[in-house]
Formats: sequence, structure tokens, C-alpha cells
Amino acid sequence: MRASQLTLAAAVGAAFVLAACQTDPISGPSKIVGEPLLDMVFGPAGNAVFPTVTGARITAAAARDTIEFTVNALPPTGAGNTYQIVLVDTASGATTAATARIIRTVRSRRPVNRDSSVAVTKVDTSNAAQFSIADTATSVAIRIANVAIATRTHVVLRSAGEGSVPASLTTARTGFLSFRFKSGTTYAVQSAMFGSFATTTANRLPFVVSAYVVNANFWGDQVRLNFRNLIRPPAGFRYAAWMLDERTGTATRLGGILSPVPENAPLDDADLGTGKWYNNVGILEAQVRGDMKALNIVPQDYTFITLALEPYGGTAVPARPGTAYVLSASIPNSVASRSATPGKVFGTVTSASGKSLLNTTVYLQGINMTVPGQVGSASATGTWQFRAVPTGAYKVYAIPFGDAVIRDSATVTVGAKKVNNVLTGDSLFVTLRIP
Repeated sequence: MRASQLTLAAAVGAAFVLAACQTDPISGPSKIVGEPLLDMVFGPAGNAVFPTVTGARITAAAARDTIEFTVNALPPTGAGNTYQIVLVDTASGATTAATARIIRTVRSRRPVNRDSSVAVTKVDTSNAAQFSIADTATSVAIRIANVAIATRTHVVLRSAGEGSVPASLTTARTGFLSFRFKSGTTYAVQSAMFGSFATTTANRLPFVVSAYVVNANFWGDQVRLNFRNLIRPPAGFRYAAWMLDERTGTATRLGGILSPVPENAPLDDADLGTGKWYNNVGILEAQVRGDMKALNIVPQDYTFITLALEPYGGTAVPARPGTAYVLSASIPNSVASRSATPGKVFGTVTSASGKSLLNTTVYLQGINMTVPGQVGSASATGTWQFRAVPTGAYKVYAIPFGDAVIRDSATVTVGAKKVNNVLTGDSLFVTLRIP
């Protein structure tokens, strides 16, 4: 962890000590006595992965006309939005939309047995100066072949939400990920910066996790988050709050940040905008108000809440938040404990040919869920069970030992019944058949 992040962690911790002594920004001139109901410890996200560049190099040929690099952990773009690749010369401000061979690699995993999994990779290519991303587990290998490379100094990635690529740059900030490949007449790739780019070093704004958390609470059907001194997001990005479930991959967007009560104005332009709530590097005050009832969600269906960075632009917000988490908190136990009683899914594997049933892999995959639920192995008699299964719809799969092909599956729904008008888990028996 960088020193700046460690300093922030200490500052955020101090914020919670002070929060109970401050005037409640929601109620007006009243004072919070004790901790609000379902208060959360909202701080730097330990599971954050911000965009990075790896493997950057420039050809050694005299023409110096090819640059290659891989971009990792880019947040998904919303419908109609793209990422743009631009070549920039810092001396003149001249820009070129870089035509590139773009190879997108989406990796997903499924279990084969209790101890291993198979990686499924899908690759597609294009020749363009822009691309979009729909999945969080995506790496983008880029190869730029352009005669303008010799007359430029930096590669800059930007969101099309900023608009078309400008003909030249002066002191304005743009882009969110950049690296230098030329200094004077010397070609040498330098480390990439995640943050707003500018032709002059003094005007650039590297992104670091920085915020003072005033409070973060569940209040009835609302999620209320209040911040001070958030650093401006990289150009082309904004802040948005999401609730996520690590068990199922479910994600729900609560909304973007707003100016304080009673103005409640969207601060989606916090990357480059001007106004009374901004200084040169930060956002003075901001809040999030998420209405769970309006979104038709309940907090016990999620494991954590996060304030994340997302690209803006296009016709719709991203369907998922990516992994650029800035701040996060686990859903309080007082909420999580309200979950419906988990159910049990158990059963047997049979073989028509008398094949050994021992160590047949059986796994539970939530329907419309992005991660496997639970994985187990059958006994010598073919029995298996999952003792604590959250409510929801699942498919159960069977893969014989030593095989990598699913031989049978069944659909089950856990939590289809109520006891005293409360949804409760079922005890379901399933038979799976292998050759």
C-alpha cells in the first residue's frame, strides 16, 4: 500500500471517532447521540484493483512506428460509450487518434473438481482507435502501428464521454491512463499514470484514494453516505455507489454522488467541472442517497457496498462497477443476519454403466450469477450435499472424476416456501446421472 493510502486509512479512522460529535447533515440542527442504526465502517477498499498498463514496449526499428502494451482492470463501459487511444506530443499539444490492433481477452473460470478449475478464454480483435468493455475480467492487448509515433511523446487512454479527440491540448486535463515513450530523441517506455493527463506535469492529477468519511449508514430504506475532500476522479470518470454480493456476483447501482443537502445536485462532472463544490484537486463535500425500495433490493442480499470509479458517456450507465473501488464497507451483521434461513441441497449420483462414483465433482451455480456457488465431491456411493445454500435459483452439475465435461445437470430453487410468513430455505433432493 502506498504511503498516501496509509495516511488516508488513519484519517478515515479518525473520522469515525469524530462523526458522532457532528451535526447530522440530514436532520439539520440536531446532534447524533451514539451510533446511528446499522452504521458502517466505510474506508479504503482492500479489494480494489485500479487500471494498469503492463508489458509496454516500443519497436527498436529505426522507424519507431509500433508500440505494444496491455491494459488491465478497465471498468466496463456503458452502452454507447468507448475507450479511445490517443497519441500526444507534450511540447506542441498535437494529438492523433491512434489506429490500433486491439485484442480483448475475457477470462472466466468454472470448477472441474474440488481443487482445480478450467480457465475459459475468449479473444476477439479489431483495428480501431476505440473499444468498449462489458466484463470486469478483461485484459486488452493493444498494438499501435502509426507513423505519428515518432512525432509524439505519450500514449493516452480516454473515455469517449469526454467528447471527440481534441486537435490539440494545452493546459487542460484529459484522459485517465497514460505513459511516456519518448523524451527528446530518446525512446524509453516509462511507468503509466492512472489519473488525469495534461501536457504539463504540474497540471496532471494522479488519482489516489483520498476522502474524509463523515458518516455511512442504513436509514430505513435508504443508504446515506457523506464525504468531504474526495479527490477528483480521473478525466472521463465519475463516482458512483454500488452494492455487490461476492457470493453471486450480483451488483446494483445506488447512484452517483450529489452536492450536500438541500441542493442535492448531481456531481457527475467532478472530473473536470467547475463550481462551488470543487477546488483544483478535490470535491469539498458530497453525498450518496440510495433508495433500496425504489430499486427493489434488500441489503441482506449483498455482502458489501462501495464507492467506485466508472466511465461516463454513452446511452446508459455501466451494468457493473468493475474493480476500481475507492471506499467500501461490509454490509453490517445486523443486516446480513436478516437473510432468509439457508436451505440444503443434497442428492446422489448414479451411473448407468457402473462407473465409479467416488470424487465425481458436483457444483452449484446460481442462475444469472457470475461466480460458482459451491463445489463438492460425491462419495463412493454417490452421495453429496451442500448444507448452507442461500435462497435463489441454481443449477447443479455433475462431472465424473478425470473428466472435464458436464454429464448431467438439474435446476433447483431454494427458498420457495415460507414459515410464519418468512422466506426459509428448503431441503431439496436431486439425482444426477453420469454414463
